[in-house]
Amino acid sequence: MTTDPAPTTARDSVSPLAVDPAEAARHGLAPAAEPAEPGRVRALVGGTWRGLNAAEAALATLGEAGDAHWPLLPELPDRGPGAEPVGRTAALLPDLAVDLQPHGWRISPPGARSNGMDHRRATAHLSEDLHRLADTAGAEGIGIDRLAVRVVGPLSLLGSLWLPGGERVAVDAGARRDVAAAWTEGVAGLLSRLRTEAGARRTALWIDEPLAAAVLAGALPTASGYRTVRSVPRDEARTHWRAALAVLAGEEARASGVAPAQVWIDAGRRGCSAEEGPGPAELALLASEALPTPVAPAADDGRSGSAAQTVGVALDAPDPDVPAGPAAWDVVGGWSEAGRPLAIRHVAGRGPAALMRDVERVGLDPALTVGWTMMGPAVVGKEALRRTAQAADELEDRRTDLAG
Repeated sequence: MTTDPAPTTARDSVSPLAVDPAEAARHGLAPAAEPAEPGRVRALVGGTWRGLNAAEAALATLGEAGDAHWPLLPELPDRGPGAEPVGRTAALLPDLAVDLQPHGWRISPPGARSNGMDHRRATAHLSEDLHRLADTAGAEGIGIDRLAVRVVGPLSLLGSLWLPGGERVAVDAGARRDVAAAWTEGVAGLLSRLRTEAGARRTALWIDEPLAAAVLAGALPTASGYRTVRSVPRDEARTHWRAALAVLAGEEARASGVAPAQVWIDAGRRGCSAEEGPGPAELALLASEALPTPVAPAADDGRSGSAAQTVGVALDAPDPDVPAGPAAWDVVGGWSEAGRPLAIRHVAGRGPAALMRDVERVGLDPALTVGWTMMGPAVVGKEALRRTAQAADELEDRRTDLAG
Protein backbone atom coordinates (compact mmCIF):
# COMPACT_ATOMS: atom_id res chain seq x y z
CA MET A 1 0.00 0.00 0.00
CA THR A 2 1.33 3.44 -0.85
CA THR A 3 0.43 6.81 0.54
CA ASP A 4 1.05 10.34 -0.59
CA PRO A 5 4.12 11.86 1.03
CA ALA A 6 3.39 14.36 3.78
CA PRO A 7 5.35 17.52 4.43
CA THR A 8 8.12 16.90 6.91
CA THR A 9 10.61 18.80 8.97
CA ALA A 10 14.08 17.72 9.97
CA ARG A 11 12.59 16.39 13.21
CA ASP A 12 10.19 14.18 11.28
CA SER A 13 12.66 12.74 8.79
CA VAL A 14 15.85 11.51 10.39
CA SER A 15 18.04 9.86 7.76
CA PRO A 16 18.20 6.06 7.93
CA LEU A 17 21.97 6.47 8.13
CA ALA A 18 21.51 8.22 11.44
CA VAL A 19 19.61 5.49 13.27
CA ASP A 20 20.50 1.88 13.99
CA PRO A 21 17.27 -0.13 14.21
CA ALA A 22 18.46 -1.85 17.37
CA GLU A 23 20.40 0.01 20.00
CA ALA A 24 20.21 3.45 18.45
CA ALA A 25 16.49 3.37 17.91
CA ARG A 26 15.94 2.42 21.52
CA HIS A 27 18.18 5.18 22.87
CA GLY A 28 17.73 7.81 20.18
CA LEU A 29 21.41 7.60 19.22
CA ALA A 30 23.28 7.21 15.96
CA PRO A 31 25.31 4.13 15.04
CA ALA A 32 29.08 4.19 15.15
CA ALA A 33 29.53 3.95 11.38
CA GLU A 34 29.05 7.06 9.30
CA PRO A 35 29.51 7.58 5.56
CA ALA A 36 33.06 8.60 4.71
CA GLU A 37 33.84 12.17 3.77
CA PRO A 38 37.08 13.87 2.80
CA GLY A 39 38.95 15.80 5.45
CA ARG A 40 39.22 19.58 5.20
CA VAL A 41 39.47 22.75 7.25
CA ARG A 42 36.01 23.53 8.58
CA ALA A 43 34.35 26.34 10.50
CA LEU A 44 32.22 26.34 13.62
CA VAL A 45 29.48 28.68 12.44
CA GLY A 46 27.45 30.25 15.23
CA GLY A 47 27.57 31.64 18.72
CA THR A 48 25.63 34.07 20.90
CA TRP A 49 22.98 36.14 19.12
CA ARG A 50 21.45 39.45 20.15
CA GLY A 51 17.68 39.66 20.17
CA LEU A 52 14.86 37.16 20.53
CA ASN A 53 14.34 35.70 17.06
CA ALA A 54 15.40 32.04 17.21
CA ALA A 55 14.10 31.34 13.70
CA GLU A 56 16.20 34.13 12.17
CA ALA A 57 19.29 32.90 14.00
CA ALA A 58 18.66 29.32 12.86
CA LEU A 59 18.20 30.32 9.22
CA ALA A 60 21.38 32.42 9.17
CA THR A 61 23.39 29.70 10.90
CA LEU A 62 22.29 26.93 8.56
CA GLY A 63 22.65 29.12 5.49
CA GLU A 64 26.19 30.26 6.24
CA ALA A 65 27.37 26.83 7.40
CA GLY A 66 26.31 25.14 4.19
CA ASP A 67 27.38 21.54 3.64
CA ALA A 68 31.05 21.98 4.56
CA HIS A 69 30.94 23.51 8.03
CA TRP A 70 29.56 22.91 11.53
CA PRO A 71 26.40 24.89 12.34
CA LEU A 72 26.29 25.72 16.05
CA LEU A 73 22.94 25.62 17.81
CA PRO A 74 22.15 29.33 18.35
CA GLU A 75 22.12 30.89 21.81
CA LEU A 76 19.85 33.87 22.50
CA PRO A 77 20.51 35.00 26.09
CA ASP A 78 18.47 38.20 25.64
CA ARG A 79 15.38 36.04 26.22
CA GLY A 80 16.23 36.08 29.90
CA PRO A 81 17.33 33.69 32.65
CA GLY A 82 17.76 30.14 31.47
CA ALA A 83 18.77 31.17 27.97
CA GLU A 84 22.32 32.08 29.03
CA PRO A 85 25.08 29.42 29.01
CA VAL A 86 25.14 28.51 32.73
CA GLY A 87 21.37 28.20 33.08
CA ARG A 88 21.10 26.33 29.81
CA THR A 89 23.71 23.80 30.93
CA ALA A 90 22.44 23.52 34.51
CA ALA A 91 19.00 22.57 33.22
CA LEU A 92 20.55 19.50 31.56
CA LEU A 93 21.55 17.92 34.88
CA PRO A 94 19.29 14.91 35.52
CA ASP A 95 17.92 14.40 39.02
CA LEU A 96 19.30 17.74 40.21
CA ALA A 97 16.81 20.56 40.58
CA VAL A 98 18.19 24.05 39.99
CA ASP A 99 16.78 27.51 40.58
CA LEU A 100 17.96 31.06 40.08
CA GLN A 101 19.03 33.18 43.04
CA PRO A 102 20.44 36.73 43.17
CA HIS A 103 23.98 35.34 43.25
CA GLY A 104 23.44 32.84 40.42
CA TRP A 105 22.12 29.37 39.64
CA ARG A 106 21.75 27.16 42.68
CA ILE A 107 21.17 23.47 43.28
CA SER A 108 17.78 23.52 44.95
CA PRO A 109 17.43 22.36 48.57
CA PRO A 110 16.31 18.77 49.25
CA GLY A 111 12.59 18.39 48.73
CA ALA A 112 12.37 21.24 46.23
CA ARG A 113 10.32 20.65 43.11
CA SER A 114 12.49 19.36 40.28
CA ASN A 115 10.41 21.22 37.71
CA GLY A 116 10.34 24.68 39.24
CA MET A 117 9.73 27.75 37.10
CA ASP A 118 13.41 28.58 36.53
CA HIS A 119 14.24 25.04 35.50
CA ARG A 120 11.20 24.78 33.21
CA ARG A 121 12.04 28.08 31.55
CA ALA A 122 15.63 27.03 30.82
CA THR A 123 14.45 23.70 29.44
CA ALA A 124 11.86 25.44 27.27
CA HIS A 125 14.46 27.80 25.78
CA LEU A 126 16.67 24.91 24.73
CA SER A 127 13.73 22.98 23.27
CA GLU A 128 12.67 26.04 21.31
CA ASP A 129 16.17 26.43 19.88
CA LEU A 130 16.25 22.81 18.73
CA HIS A 131 12.76 22.88 17.28
CA ARG A 132 13.29 26.18 15.48
CA LEU A 133 16.46 24.85 13.90
CA ALA A 134 14.79 21.62 12.81
CA ASP A 135 11.67 23.36 11.51
CA THR A 136 13.71 25.97 9.65
CA ALA A 137 15.81 23.27 8.04
CA GLY A 138 12.68 21.40 6.98
CA ALA A 139 10.99 24.50 5.58
CA GLU A 140 14.09 25.49 3.61
CA GLY A 141 14.87 21.98 2.41
CA ILE A 142 18.21 21.96 4.23
CA GLY A 143 19.56 18.63 5.41
CA ILE A 144 21.33 18.78 8.77
CA ASP A 145 24.25 16.45 8.19
CA ARG A 146 26.25 17.85 11.12
CA LEU A 147 25.35 19.93 14.17
CA ALA A 148 27.37 21.34 17.07
CA VAL A 149 26.31 22.67 20.45
CA ARG A 150 28.10 24.62 23.17
CA VAL A 151 27.81 23.75 26.85
CA VAL A 152 29.54 25.09 29.94
CA GLY A 153 32.13 22.50 30.91
CA PRO A 154 32.10 20.54 34.17
CA LEU A 155 34.91 22.49 35.85
CA SER A 156 33.33 25.85 35.07
CA LEU A 157 29.94 24.57 36.18
CA LEU A 158 31.45 23.61 39.55
CA GLY A 159 32.59 27.20 39.88
CA SER A 160 29.32 28.72 38.65
CA LEU A 161 26.69 26.70 40.52
CA TRP A 162 25.89 27.32 44.17
CA LEU A 163 24.92 24.94 46.96
CA PRO A 164 21.73 25.39 49.03
CA GLY A 165 23.91 26.59 51.91
CA GLY A 166 25.20 29.54 49.91
CA GLU A 167 28.67 28.46 48.78
CA ARG A 168 29.90 27.32 45.40
CA VAL A 169 29.64 23.66 44.45
CA ALA A 170 33.43 23.71 44.10
CA VAL A 171 33.86 23.73 47.91
CA ASP A 172 32.26 20.29 48.41
CA ALA A 173 33.97 17.16 47.06
CA GLY A 174 30.79 15.08 47.09
CA ALA A 175 28.80 17.77 45.32
CA ARG A 176 31.57 18.14 42.73
CA ARG A 177 31.42 14.42 42.01
CA ASP A 178 27.62 14.40 41.71
CA VAL A 179 27.48 17.45 39.44
CA ALA A 180 30.26 16.16 37.17
CA ALA A 181 28.53 12.79 36.77
CA ALA A 182 25.18 14.47 36.11
CA TRP A 183 26.85 16.77 33.58
CA THR A 184 28.10 13.80 31.56
CA GLU A 185 24.70 12.14 31.56
CA GLY A 186 22.90 15.35 30.68
CA VAL A 187 25.23 16.27 27.83
CA ALA A 188 25.00 12.74 26.41
CA GLY A 189 21.24 13.20 26.38
CA LEU A 190 21.60 16.55 24.61
CA LEU A 191 23.74 15.00 21.86
CA SER A 192 21.05 12.35 21.47
CA ARG A 193 18.48 15.11 20.97
CA LEU A 194 20.59 16.69 18.25
CA ARG A 195 20.21 13.44 16.36
CA THR A 196 16.59 12.60 17.07
CA GLU A 197 15.06 16.09 17.01
CA ALA A 198 17.26 17.78 14.42
CA GLY A 199 18.23 14.72 12.38
CA ALA A 200 21.97 15.38 12.64
CA ARG A 201 24.13 12.45 11.57
CA ARG A 202 27.30 13.91 13.03
CA THR A 203 27.49 15.84 16.27
CA ALA A 204 30.09 18.08 17.83
CA LEU A 205 30.45 19.46 21.33
CA TRP A 206 32.14 22.71 22.31
CA ILE A 207 33.00 22.32 26.00
CA ASP A 208 33.40 25.91 27.14
CA GLU A 209 35.54 26.08 30.27
CA PRO A 210 36.07 29.81 30.91
CA LEU A 211 36.64 29.27 34.64
CA ALA A 212 38.98 26.28 34.31
CA ALA A 213 42.11 28.16 35.36
CA ALA A 214 40.33 29.96 38.21
CA VAL A 215 38.89 26.69 39.55
CA LEU A 216 42.30 25.02 39.41
CA ALA A 217 44.06 28.03 40.95
CA GLY A 218 41.60 28.58 43.79
CA ALA A 219 40.93 32.10 42.52
CA LEU A 220 37.13 32.18 42.75
CA PRO A 221 35.72 34.28 45.61
CA THR A 222 33.52 32.74 48.26
CA ALA A 223 29.99 34.01 48.88
CA SER A 224 31.30 36.59 51.36
CA GLY A 225 33.92 37.83 48.95
CA TYR A 226 36.55 37.91 51.71
CA ARG A 227 38.20 34.62 50.81
CA THR A 228 38.64 32.40 47.78
CA VAL A 229 37.42 28.87 47.22
CA ARG A 230 40.05 26.19 47.70
CA SER A 231 41.45 24.95 44.39
CA VAL A 232 40.12 21.77 42.83
CA PRO A 233 43.00 19.26 42.57
CA ARG A 234 44.27 18.74 39.04
CA ASP A 235 43.97 14.97 39.39
CA GLU A 236 40.29 15.40 40.14
CA ALA A 237 39.79 17.81 37.24
CA ARG A 238 41.52 15.36 34.92
CA THR A 239 39.26 12.58 36.21
CA HIS A 240 36.11 14.59 35.53
CA TRP A 241 37.18 15.37 31.98
CA ARG A 242 38.36 11.81 31.29
CA ALA A 243 35.12 10.24 32.53
CA ALA A 244 33.03 12.60 30.43
CA LEU A 245 35.11 12.22 27.27
CA ALA A 246 35.06 8.42 27.48
CA VAL A 247 31.26 8.50 27.36
CA LEU A 248 30.91 11.27 24.78
CA ALA A 249 33.83 10.65 22.43
CA GLY A 250 35.66 7.46 23.38
CA GLU A 251 35.33 3.71 23.35
CA GLU A 252 32.36 3.78 25.71
CA ALA A 253 30.49 5.66 23.00
CA ARG A 254 31.46 3.03 20.43
CA ALA A 255 30.52 0.19 22.76
CA SER A 256 27.03 1.61 23.19
CA GLY A 257 26.54 1.92 19.43
CA VAL A 258 27.05 5.69 19.27
CA ALA A 259 29.19 7.61 16.82
CA PRO A 260 31.63 9.52 19.05
CA ALA A 261 31.07 13.25 19.00
CA GLN A 262 33.72 15.66 17.82
CA VAL A 263 34.74 17.57 20.97
CA TRP A 264 36.73 20.74 21.59
CA ILE A 265 37.76 21.70 25.13
CA ASP A 266 37.98 25.48 25.34
CA ALA A 267 39.75 26.05 28.66
CA GLY A 268 40.07 29.72 29.57
CA ARG A 269 41.35 32.01 32.29
CA ARG A 270 38.35 34.17 33.22
CA GLY A 271 38.53 35.28 36.84
CA CYS A 272 42.23 34.46 37.02
CA SER A 273 45.08 36.97 36.79
CA ALA A 274 47.98 36.51 34.42
CA GLU A 275 50.26 35.60 37.33
CA GLU A 276 48.12 32.86 38.85
CA GLY A 277 46.80 29.54 37.70
CA PRO A 278 47.71 27.40 34.70
CA GLY A 279 48.29 29.07 31.34
CA PRO A 280 46.94 27.91 27.96
CA ALA A 281 49.78 25.43 27.43
CA GLU A 282 49.25 23.85 30.87
CA LEU A 283 45.50 23.64 30.32
CA ALA A 284 46.08 21.98 26.95
CA LEU A 285 48.42 19.48 28.62
CA LEU A 286 45.78 18.71 31.24
CA ALA A 287 43.24 18.14 28.47
CA SER A 288 45.64 15.82 26.65
CA GLU A 289 46.03 13.75 29.81
CA ALA A 290 42.25 13.31 29.91
CA LEU A 291 41.91 12.07 26.33
CA PRO A 292 39.93 8.86 25.80
CA THR A 293 41.31 5.91 23.90
CA PRO A 294 41.38 6.80 20.18
CA VAL A 295 38.56 5.32 18.14
CA ALA A 296 38.66 4.08 14.58
CA PRO A 297 37.96 6.97 12.20
CA ALA A 298 34.50 7.16 10.67
CA ALA A 299 35.86 9.09 7.70
CA ASP A 300 39.02 9.54 5.68
CA ASP A 301 39.96 12.77 7.35
CA GLY A 302 43.43 13.00 5.89
CA ARG A 303 45.22 12.41 9.20
CA SER A 304 47.84 9.72 9.69
CA GLY A 305 47.66 6.78 12.04
CA SER A 306 45.37 3.83 12.51
CA ALA A 307 42.91 5.74 14.64
CA ALA A 308 41.71 9.33 14.63
CA GLN A 309 41.28 11.39 17.74
CA THR A 310 37.89 12.99 18.17
CA VAL A 311 38.86 15.30 21.03
CA GLY A 312 40.83 18.52 20.65
CA VAL A 313 41.33 21.89 22.25
CA ALA A 314 40.28 25.39 21.24
CA LEU A 315 42.54 28.43 21.43
CA ASP A 316 43.08 31.83 19.88
CA ALA A 317 45.08 32.03 16.67
CA PRO A 318 48.63 32.33 18.09
CA ASP A 319 50.93 35.20 17.23
CA PRO A 320 54.57 34.00 17.29
CA ASP A 321 55.80 37.56 17.87
CA VAL A 322 54.24 38.00 21.33
CA PRO A 323 55.74 36.49 24.51
CA ALA A 324 53.10 33.77 24.83
CA GLY A 325 53.18 32.97 21.12
CA PRO A 326 55.89 30.27 21.02
CA ALA A 327 54.24 28.25 23.79
CA ALA A 328 50.88 28.48 22.03
CA TRP A 329 52.45 27.31 18.78
CA ASP A 330 54.00 24.39 20.63
CA VAL A 331 50.46 23.38 21.60
CA VAL A 332 49.23 23.79 18.02
CA GLY A 333 52.15 21.83 16.61
CA GLY A 334 51.97 19.05 19.16
CA TRP A 335 48.26 18.48 18.80
CA SER A 336 48.34 18.73 15.00
CA GLU A 337 51.24 16.31 14.63
CA ALA A 338 49.47 13.86 16.95
CA GLY A 339 46.47 13.88 14.62
CA ARG A 340 44.25 15.60 17.15
CA PRO A 341 41.69 18.17 16.04
CA LEU A 342 42.10 21.84 16.89
CA ALA A 343 39.66 24.72 16.96
CA ILE A 344 41.43 27.99 16.14
CA ARG A 345 39.61 31.17 17.11
CA HIS A 346 39.68 33.66 14.25
CA VAL A 347 40.91 36.97 15.70
CA ALA A 348 41.36 40.38 14.11
CA GLY A 349 44.67 40.68 12.29
CA ARG A 350 45.26 36.93 12.26
CA GLY A 351 43.53 36.00 9.03
CA PRO A 352 44.10 32.84 6.97
CA ALA A 353 47.04 34.29 5.02
CA ALA A 354 48.90 35.34 8.18
CA LEU A 355 47.98 32.08 9.89
CA MET A 356 49.35 29.93 7.07
CA ARG A 357 52.52 32.01 6.90
CA ASP A 358 53.00 31.38 10.62
CA VAL A 359 52.37 27.67 10.09
CA GLU A 360 55.30 27.52 7.68
CA ARG A 361 57.38 29.88 9.80
CA VAL A 362 57.23 27.65 12.88
CA GLY A 363 57.98 24.54 10.81
CA LEU A 364 54.56 22.89 10.94
CA ASP A 365 53.51 20.85 7.91
CA PRO A 366 50.61 22.80 6.29
CA ALA A 367 48.92 19.49 5.46
CA LEU A 368 48.26 18.98 9.18
CA THR A 369 45.84 21.91 9.24
CA VAL A 370 43.29 19.48 7.78
CA GLY A 371 42.23 18.77 11.36
CA TRP A 372 41.54 22.42 12.16
CA THR A 373 38.20 24.11 12.71
CA MET A 374 37.94 27.90 12.57
CA MET A 375 35.90 29.61 15.30
CA GLY A 376 34.46 33.11 15.09
CA PRO A 377 33.68 35.79 17.68
CA ALA A 378 31.60 35.03 20.76
CA VAL A 379 28.75 37.38 19.78
CA VAL A 380 27.69 36.86 16.20
CA GLY A 381 25.47 38.10 13.42
CA LYS A 382 25.04 36.93 9.86
CA GLU A 383 28.09 38.84 8.62
CA ALA A 384 30.29 37.40 11.39
CA LEU A 385 29.15 33.90 10.44
CA ARG A 386 29.99 34.55 6.82
CA ARG A 387 33.47 35.81 7.68
CA THR A 388 34.18 32.73 9.79
CA ALA A 389 33.11 30.36 7.02
CA GLN A 390 35.11 32.33 4.47
CA ALA A 391 38.20 32.19 6.69
CA ALA A 392 37.94 28.40 6.85
CA ASP A 393 37.42 28.16 3.08
CA GLU A 394 40.45 30.38 2.42
CA LEU A 395 42.63 28.39 4.81
CA GLU A 396 41.51 25.18 3.12
CA ASP A 397 42.37 26.61 -0.31
CA ARG A 398 45.83 27.59 0.91
CA ARG A 399 46.33 24.16 2.46
CA THR A 400 45.42 22.34 -0.74
CA ASP A 401 47.57 24.70 -2.85
CA LEU A 402 50.60 24.01 -0.68
CA ALA A 403 49.87 20.28 -0.65
CA GLY A 404 49.57 20.24 -4.45
